[in-house]
Amino acid sequence: MRYGPLAFAIGVLLLATPAYAQLGLPGIENALMIGLTPAHPGPHDHVHLTVQSSAIDLSQSAITWSSNGTVMAQGMGVTSADVVAGALGTQTKIGVEADAPDGTIARAQAVIAPTEVDLLFEADSYVPPFYKGRALPSANTNVIVQAIPHFVNPDGSEMAAAKLVYTWKKDGQVMGTLSGTGKSSAIIPAPLLYGSDDISVDVASADNTLSGTASVNVASVDPGVVLYEDHPLYGILYNNALRASTFIPESEMTFAAVPYFAAIGSPNDSTLQYAWNINGAAIAADPKDPSEITINANNSSGIALIGLELTDAINYFLDAKGGWSVTLSSVSGGGDAFHTGAQ
Repeated sequence: MRYGPLAFAIGVLLLATPAYAQLGLPGIENALMIGLTPAHPGPHDHVHLTVQSSAIDLSQSAITWSSNGTVMAQGMGVTSADVVAGALGTQTKIGVEADAPDGTIARAQAVIAPTEVDLLFEADSYVPPFYKGRALPSANTNVIVQAIPHFVNPDGSEMAAAKLVYTWKKDGQVMGTLSGTGKSSAIIPAPLLYGSDDISVDVASADNTLSGTASVNVASVDPGVVLYEDHPLYGILYNNALRASTFIPESEMTFAAVPYFAAIGSPNDSTLQYAWNINGAAIAADPKDPSEITINANNSSGIALIGLELTDAINYFLDAKGGWSVTLSSVSGGGDAFHTGAQ
């Protein structure tokens, strides 16, 4: 299975302990709430901290922020502070204390434990052998997404991916049947032609002590067709696609069309329909190998303008077109017609 580049990789543990006060005021135990931006910091990320309260006037309160027991900001109405998250496997313990004018003191704590989640994707669309890129999604294909979490415990051990809980979402909507413990991959129908979907995954440990998230935007592409030489000795030269204008020092050559990113298993799938033409004249496709065409330049001269329209009998979204100007060397020359045939 091939996968493309990683998409996004961030995560955080946020354990807010109840605030409490020296005075027994009703509801004061929930007086403070700590917020983080970004909500899921990765290792060494800069984190902006804020504190809010529905019970205390923080603008008139003396506020003290601490990180791992060391004061990092304090003052009247200091409702925000900044900290840098540690490496994977570390914990940064954040504390905030608010001393209100009436003598009420409320405190809250949070623990930042960075995690990473790599999110990779590719489609089950067709690409030729040895293709080094990612198979892109097109209409009627599927997208395979794979989450690779890196959840490191304080002792340096990494949590097993199979024991983590995965919640997959498309455009913010939870896909319940694809989510659950150990479900680190998912197969999702590709967006419609020219459409796109936001795919995300939330990952958490079974006890919710560590969590992370990742997301990627997946867009459908229009399948295209590329032409290659099918050399009699070396086979299809996938490393050398024909350009718009090409000179070939041979009097006869077979060309192979390759439909990239189509919802097919091979270029000769029975549902594919190849409409070839040479210099505007329609050429019947070879029933045994419709993706290939052979041109013979003996007793001819000039340029062969190869045209191709590729459609699918059941996938109406596939309509790929291509045109190439090919000059082959002629052994005897003098004519004005190219000969075609199946290899």
